[in-house]
Amino acid sequence: MIKIPRVVPWTSLEEFQQVHQWLYAESPNQREIGVKRVKAWSSRGKVPHAVVSTAAFVEVSLRDEFSYGNISNHELRLLYSMVFIRFVNGMVDPFQQGTFALSISSIAVKLNMPLWFVEMRHAGTHEHLPSLQILRNGCKQALQWLNESYWSTQKPLPSAQVNKIRSLILQYKELRKEDINGNNNRDSSRKIIGKIMELVSEEYISESIIPILLEPGLLVPMAKKKRAMAQDLSLLPESKKIWDVMLQTFDKEWYTFGNELILKILEILNKDDVSIKSDMNNQEVQSTHTSSSYLITLSAWVKHILYIYYNGKSFTNLDVNNILEFCLRKPSTNTQLILQTMMECDEELKTSVSPFVNYINKKLHSEDIIHNIDEIPKITDDDMNVEINKLKYELDKINKLIKEEVSVVSENNRVSSSNEDSAWKMYDYNEWKPCALGCLPNGQVPCLDLPLELDGPSTVIKSST
Repeated sequence: MIKIPRVVPWTSLEEFQQVHQWLYAESPNQREIGVKRVKAWSSRGKVPHAVVSTAAFVEVSLRDEFSYGNISNHELRLLYSMVFIRFVNGMVDPFQQGTFALSISSIAVKLNMPLWFVEMRHAGTHEHLPSLQILRNGCKQALQWLNESYWSTQKPLPSAQVNKIRSLILQYKELRKEDINGNNNRDSSRKIIGKIMELVSEEYISESIIPILLEPGLLVPMAKKKRAMAQDLSLLPESKKIWDVMLQTFDKEWYTFGNELILKILEILNKDDVSIKSDMNNQEVQSTHTSSSYLITLSAWVKHILYIYYNGKSFTNLDVNNILEFCLRKPSTNTQLILQTMMECDEELKTSVSPFVNYINKKLHSEDIIHNIDEIPKITDDDMNVEINKLKYELDKINKLIKEEVSVVSENNRVSSSNEDSAWKMYDYNEWKPCALGCLPNGQVPCLDLPLELDGPSTVIKSST
């Protein structure tokens, strides 16, 4: 199975777990080391909000514990309140993706977050700051909640559990096939989906379920005749009937599922085209994950999911801007097809993105013009000499034109200087002296005021006599 990389700022899982131990250690020195390591991670790349919040709570608690009168109680209350505000906002903001904004308290319930965290955030934002004792207690409770809700769940799934998930997905596939053929196994297949969701939490979908679904034989059939065609990127109706129920159920259960699935597919599609073409030319080493039919079928799945999204049926949480940015930043033949699909569904997007897509099309076309270095035409010394003579001839023409233009300008200046009626006159070069910007050559600042009759209507109302 292909290993899809996940970019994280820590070098290994051991380092991640070590920082967890430092942040929750009894020793203040170790907690300070944990805070500094999180700051180092932030300089490397994106750090999960739960990690940043944990470090912020630990840092302000250390400040409180070892201030020794160097910081006032009011300053501490401000620090604690700001950490709480950023903590709660960062946890609930990813769920504000719909057309209508949801209440923070309703999102907190979904996250199993204590509602008084939201109340403290509200008080710190709009009301009097909570007391220092309440904020200290809230900091401890928030660290405990983060430890239980985030840190404790960040452990790799056992291989046995991953194999069980794969077995359940394969079982679901067979039941759906029987259901399509007339055997009523819909309830059984839905029970299988329920068992999978019991085994996996949202934090693990990108490391477990999605890589399994992208294995050949699942979303992409093993038989090439059952895969999508490059002409229209259309999936076989059987494939959609088999997998739509599972994919849409996962999307309703896990907020990030649709985005995670498409981004993983885009990462595979973005694989170096050179390595893909070399694999395709060498049939003996060709991988099922780099074959053109496999990549085309993945592109067809993205197209299918985007159509569902634009029709408002499911996958309503898709971050299309993120998908658009990925395709524009990493153009390839396959991401180009994704862009075309999005433009077909969104006329406004088509208008704004068309220039970029046209540029990408030209770039990709130019890269495919010469497939082999032997096809590049050879240039001899005689050809180079002929080209040099042509360039010299063109350069002489340009120099001649420049001289003619200079003489014309000089003649015009002479005529202008002799014309006493002109308001513009050349200043005597010998009398010119450097002056400040905005001053006349004599050093005086000109009056730029408009005459009263041109300076707008009068604001004084004249009395009639």
